[in-house]
Amino acid sequence: MEDRARLVAVLDQARDAGAKAAEVLRVRRVSLEQTGSRQSPAQREEITWTVRVWRDGGAAGLGTAPLATDAVAKALAVAQVAPADPLAGPAERMAIRAGALGIDDHRHPQIAEEDRSEILAFAEKAFNLGGLRARTLRYRQWRDERAWMNTRGVEAAESATSYEVAAEVGLGDVTASHRIASRHFSDVASLPFGPELRRRMEPLVRPVACPAGRPPVVFEPRLMADLARGLAPAFSAVAVGAGGFLSRFLGKRLASALFHVTDDAGLFGGLYTRAFDDRGVPPIAVALLKEGVVHGLYHDPETARAGGWRPTGHVSNGVLGPTNLIVRPGARTRNVILSELDSYLLLDRLPPLDLRAGRLRGDVPVVIVEKGERIGSARVGFDVSLPDLLNALREVASDQERSCEVDAPTAVFEGSVLST
Repeated sequence: MEDRARLVAVLDQARDAGAKAAEVLRVRRVSLEQTGSRQSPAQREEITWTVRVWRDGGAAGLGTAPLATDAVAKALAVAQVAPADPLAGPAERMAIRAGALGIDDHRHPQIAEEDRSEILAFAEKAFNLGGLRARTLRYRQWRDERAWMNTRGVEAAESATSYEVAAEVGLGDVTASHRIASRHFSDVASLPFGPELRRRMEPLVRPVACPAGRPPVVFEPRLMADLARGLAPAFSAVAVGAGGFLSRFLGKRLASALFHVTDDAGLFGGLYTRAFDDRGVPPIAVALLKEGVVHGLYHDPETARAGGWRPTGHVSNGVLGPTNLIVRPGARTRNVILSELDSYLLLDRLPPLDLRAGRLRGDVPVVIVEKGERIGSARVGFDVSLPDLLNALREVASDQERSCEVDAPTAVFEGSVLST
């Protein structure tokens, strides 16, 4: 009730200052961060107010600040000089169903320091062997309480927990990093990422010559997750309207028919699941790529009105973009697919992705695998357009692993995607 009274007061303040309509979001975050198993955790509490206002004619302003009065003042100052926009304004009334999303871990208040330290100690033990050392190792947890209201009489509230462990290990000038994150503590506590990083490092510190020709390139699930994560912001209607590379492919084939990607901000227990976005819109699932064809875009209330669509519920921190991504798996198992390859390159990390140009460009390490054995590593170059890369997808395996907010399978690409 106290939060509700504060939200009402902020909306009244905006209208008293000349706003025709307004929205307000209050986020209270209580967080904790610990570096290393023997370090004391650092705790903090933050409150952020985000206010949107609209003046006559649709001139809009956005303000964010720790104090509500400052957020209102910033929003009004922006709206004072903004151009009129007849499509601007609060989202239409939609039914918001908070709860039953699996995003608020009930164990959160009972998590003790020894529970967190045990995760980090296990990772340190796995890392610090044979010259390998953990260069960074960090645990974070936070709980957000979100309360939202607009001048159309819509209001909503929800709470959500998040947990994250991130590490980078190194031996000489060779490094590897990994991050796990979830809404539930049990997920980050149970995943053995320490041994996984050691397994990745073993072939990376053995340089060998790259095989002749261009053997197939295998993306493990975490790399397919990185690819989907990097590609997804291009599906913003705002980015497309600004001339992003995807504007040339609307309704057209961008990728192999094997590549099917969905965004679902309502996925039970998903890292970015929420009952409503920063505009008070309950999310809907969006099929971004349907059998390789560009099918759907993320829409905020303004772009949705322009095209006669429903807003998709994907506005966060002032940006329209992706949430939980699902890359559809194939029919055959990873083991069967890889057993049919005499040799292949196992990509260790993704090269830089330029969404404006629609290209992957850069040198990255790969692990050379011959007859199922990881014999060492080499560096290869990528300079390939995203359409060429995505159309070189040869097969998608039936496995599917969750990498933070992305569910993705193993995939095999033609060696033609390599530039060197």
